[in-house]
Amino acid sequence: MKVHANHFPLIVIVVCLPFILWAVGGILPTFDDYTSLQSPWWVQIADPGYFFPDSVRRPFDALLGAIVGWKPVLFPTLNHVLIILGHTASAGLVYALCQRLKLGTLAANVATLFFFFSPATLGATLACDGFNQTYAQLWGLLALWCYLKTSGRGLLWLLCVIMAVLSKENGLAWAVVPPVIGYAFHLSSRREALHHIGYGLIVAAAYFIIYGVIYFSGILGIEYDEQYTDTTIISHLKDFLQLIAYTWIPVDYASIVYPPARNWTIVAMTALASLPFLILLAARWRLLKTRSVLLLVICFLILTAPHLLTVVSIMHNYAALSIAALIVAALIEETKKRQFLIPAFGLFLAAALFTDVHHYQAARQSGLLGRQLAMQAITQAQTPLERVFCININNEQEPCYSNFYVRPVDAFAWGLSVRHYTGYTWKTAISETTLPRYNQGQIETLADSALQAGNDAVWVVGHDKEKLTIITPQ
Repeated sequence: MKVHANHFPLIVIVVCLPFILWAVGGILPTFDDYTSLQSPWWVQIADPGYFFPDSVRRPFDALLGAIVGWKPVLFPTLNHVLIILGHTASAGLVYALCQRLKLGTLAANVATLFFFFSPATLGATLACDGFNQTYAQLWGLLALWCYLKTSGRGLLWLLCVIMAVLSKENGLAWAVVPPVIGYAFHLSSRREALHHIGYGLIVAAAYFIIYGVIYFSGILGIEYDEQYTDTTIISHLKDFLQLIAYTWIPVDYASIVYPPARNWTIVAMTALASLPFLILLAARWRLLKTRSVLLLVICFLILTAPHLLTVVSIMHNYAALSIAALIVAALIEETKKRQFLIPAFGLFLAAALFTDVHHYQAARQSGLLGRQLAMQAITQAQTPLERVFCININNEQEPCYSNFYVRPVDAFAWGLSVRHYTGYTWKTAISETTLPRYNQGQIETLADSALQAGNDAVWVVGHDKEKLTIITPQ
């Protein structure tokens, strides 16, 4: 079958790109945006020669952090630009891969727009620290493209896999995906695919050996975080359902999971809008028996496995989205009732765009809240403070939703937001403690002790009525 390209989705994306960059560039950091390797860590440490152990696993994160640390004014705008451009490049690769796999123009167009505007992208593309997740997928797609282009000859595709791993550990899953897809679409024989999977497994084994030696030897002081394995079967099931839902159903999840913004009318409208397209895809369930679709589904599971075996956050929904788009393309290619496909996908895309915009607005407002609280502290102090004690009221009963709707205590980020909005010119030493709920007597006691110990001020953040209370010596 000859594929005729009209590049329609690429034109749409290029037209939208300046507006997306402008909008997303206005999202300000909150919570762990300030503590990731992608933040200006260079200007936040006392020892300029300090080495972050995680730089070994994610050198590109460390490099980005060094750049924005050198010029803090670039943070988080540079992060956002790199993330959106990386996502855009991945969308272009999805389109190119559809052509390489001999999928039709309509299938390629729908798959590309499905990928680019999917709500599953939001955790990565709207975050200040989504650089690693975005580029792990970009390098993985480049590995797949190089493999299909050369039929697995040479080591270029394996080099791209290594770059994906150095972006983020889940990139290692791409070590076996390209040969599987090559075999799925008859671009390589079973023997060739198995041979190349062996190469990929050698790369994976080498990574685990090297990292295992570094970890168990304690050479770099890398610590294992138990949250990645301290999970139950029920939590794994919830993670799987979340991943499937965000990947395939563009319902406005903010209107479900965040009580103050809960709106069942919006939920019903976005669900109904997405239903016709999903029904058309589901009607092709028999294609699961075909080699191409079955192996694409297996590749989807391979790419999600690193997260399903540990934890799945909103950001991790991005990991296998490109393969989901290829599944969509493969299903559409065999759809006969194409007169219904375009309007059905139009409704699906409308639901996705509504969900995208709602989540964008929420992320923007959370960032603005962080800036408001930081400026309140800066304005009240007027001059740089040497020492501050921060009391965080971490009321877990207060609703929040990922990095979209964050609580005031998370927007303020343990006082690190103050450093950011002074251009990191304040070298304020910030000590902090966290309380599970507001207790006026306990806070007064802690504040008195902190002021007697020589702190210039006490910041109490997270109380329901007063988001930030500033206590200074009398």
